[in-house]
Amino acid sequence: MPKVFLSKIKENIDSTIAKLLEETEFSKGLQGDSILIKPNLFEPVSYTTGQTTNPNLVGAVIKCCFAQGAKEVCVGEGPSYFLSEHALKECFIKTGVAEVVERCQARWLLFDEHNFKTYRDVSPFLPKEFGISEHAFAYNKIINLPVPKTHYLTGVSIAMKNLKGFLRRADKPLFHRIGINEAVVELNKIIEPSLNIADFTSPAQKHSGFILAGNDRVAVDTVATSLMGLNPDEIKTIQLGYQAGLGEKNIAKIDIKGEDVKGLKMRYELPSEWLERKFPLLKIRGHDTACSGCLIPLFSSLAQIAEQGKSLKKPLTIILGTSHDASQLSDVIFMGDCTMHKLERGSQVKGCPPQKEDILKVLYEHLQDNY
Repeated sequence: MPKVFLSKIKENIDSTIAKLLEETEFSKGLQGDSILIKPNLFEPVSYTTGQTTNPNLVGAVIKCCFAQGAKEVCVGEGPSYFLSEHALKECFIKTGVAEVVERCQARWLLFDEHNFKTYRDVSPFLPKEFGISEHAFAYNKIINLPVPKTHYLTGVSIAMKNLKGFLRRADKPLFHRIGINEAVVELNKIIEPSLNIADFTSPAQKHSGFILAGNDRVAVDTVATSLMGLNPDEIKTIQLGYQAGLGEKNIAKIDIKGEDVKGLKMRYELPSEWLERKFPLLKIRGHDTACSGCLIPLFSSLAQIAEQGKSLKKPLTIILGTSHDASQLSDVIFMGDCTMHKLERGSQVKGCPPQKEDILKVLYEHLQDNY
């Protein structure tokens, strides 16, 4: 029976992590090991948004590994494909992770600046050719530090999906176009973290200040999903991961150790619910025929606008994909090259995929009189 450990942060995060790693027995036998820590730093935003890993959690894990005799600790990430290249390092710097890592006398690296191992014809559920960072195979142990959040394609993004950061930047959109859930599971067959620590420390979460840990990715995702107020049986990565033998999905067969989980259940918003709350006058049409190449930068752009406290004052429709009829609509933005044949009026963001900076520019130009 796999174990998942839950610890509330009562005193400080350093002592909590030290105790947790002792309970999981991960800290035993680290003498002389090299450790790679894989946080979630997909964009240069603070952990307080609930989107990136808490830098203090990263620091606490580094300190514990060194205290237990690790010879090397490195923090690595490959941020979002949809960021401009010049913004990639900002994911370490603006989140505060770079400062914490350097203070702990460890090192951080951007996977995009290093070599990738090329895979060809591995699985019908994976691209014909793709690359994985060589750092995924260069260390004795990998510690996976995901931030539990909802995702418009996979339902949740926790331990299993966090491994997508190891992919070569140009190959990340391919995983979405061929079936993201199946592709994530196949990737997890290639990369195997030794420990997964789910970061529930963001004040953006209703019940923050605790962490989950376990060596079974599927079990960690199952428990985290349940605490998020969602049904693990409806999450394909969990179901497919279980079928692939990657871990346990039946919560009754998972031994939850540590703190009492009573009262910790949260209610996470699905992307559709968030959109309705933040932008009630906005309609997105054709999303069922659009790929993540448009959806990811669009939702990221809207999140940035929402964080700035801005909202629409009159209706707006954004058209995506290949099949929606926009003939009866008034204020329209056409998103991506798939919509080019539909453009009769309104604005368009070109590109396949469109860039986030271009999306923001058109949104601001189109909506500047509406704020």
